[in-house]
Amino acid sequence: MSYNDAEVTNFHYTKKLIRDLIPGDIVLHPIYRTDGLMLVNSNKELSASLISMIRKHASAVKPVLVAPSQTALSNFIESKNADTKEFILEANQITAELNSDMLMHEIDSYSKTDKQLAEYDVYEHTFFSDLLIKYPMWVALDSKLESEQLKIRASKAKQELLKSMSVNKTFKELFNRIRQYDDVLLIHSINTMCIALMIGLTLELNQEELFDLTVAALFSNVGFIEIEKADFLSFLRSFEHINEQLKGHLEVFSELTKDFPELRKKTVVFGILDHHEYYNGKGYPSGKKGEEISLFGRILFIAHNYDELVGGYNYQVGLHPLDALRIIYENSDNRYDQRILDIFMHRTTYFKLGEAISLPNIQKGVIIGFDDFVKMPHLPIVKLESGHTINLANS
Repeated sequence: MSYNDAEVTNFHYTKKLIRDLIPGDIVLHPIYRTDGLMLVNSNKELSASLISMIRKHASAVKPVLVAPSQTALSNFIESKNADTKEFILEANQITAELNSDMLMHEIDSYSKTDKQLAEYDVYEHTFFSDLLIKYPMWVALDSKLESEQLKIRASKAKQELLKSMSVNKTFKELFNRIRQYDDVLLIHSINTMCIALMIGLTLELNQEELFDLTVAALFSNVGFIEIEKADFLSFLRSFEHINEQLKGHLEVFSELTKDFPELRKKTVVFGILDHHEYYNGKGYPSGKKGEEISLFGRILFIAHNYDELVGGYNYQVGLHPLDALRIIYENSDNRYDQRILDIFMHRTTYFKLGEAISLPNIQKGVIIGFDDFVKMPHLPIVKLESGHTINLANS
């Protein structure tokens, strides 16, 4: 069957090119962003804005599998087509094609290791572990860290979290409630957790601190699950944060977790309560400034804001990952702790000589130099696949 077939198969789905997607199409497999984080989960009905976001992260001629209607999706699910060898093979092939546009090109070499972790080291097979086994950022996270010791510690931290999420009743219950509440909230929670873990590793947090940080990141927005869905959707559509809703979800978190000691550790609580505070003192809810903000709060704000800018949370923004990193790293309004940003940028392999890089407009290339790595590590000189050279410091 060609990529342009318009007819729905007996399996109740069809293959389309990204350029041919229309509102109402329902994608049957996850679509990941160029930074390896999730953009769209499986069985998601696409809107015009979401299709526009997908086109920012993948070539228009890449294929996806879709059901053309809710009726077709229901038939697809009832027929258990997702469990057939044909669908699994086709979905895996398409995912591999989509992932070729990512910043992370070491995914295949790390997949086996993480599958083994899920199969042999997790006490219980869970939706959480199934989700992360296929998450490019999670799978390739180790490879983006600069030192061998950090790679080892990253693997250990991931394994510990997978185990805890399989046996800890509090974590399982709250995660399932996030999952049932809203798909966008689920994706944002996972994305934020992955980014926060990377930052925590570069800051040399110990293993206990890394675990607490990932837990704080994963459940930092759990308070929304007690808020009316209409209010949450209104919050997502707003270009500006709505103070009452932010205050509400923080208050709900405090009430929701009062009987759960795992989420009442001081570092976790203050990390979550502080993750809307700005380093310049103009944040929310307390207007804390500088190091008055807890370390976890400063980390989580960076992780949250990056994901919001790229579009894992509010589809109205939708920047390319390099543009989001540039905004955050240049920190023109002093919202972020610049020392954390400096350490993160210098201790990961995102911007290093010889590393592959994905630019806006789905251009790919290799980093061949820097004008000033100390001051501008996020603006390398890139040789494109076409042979042209671009200096991002001048672009």
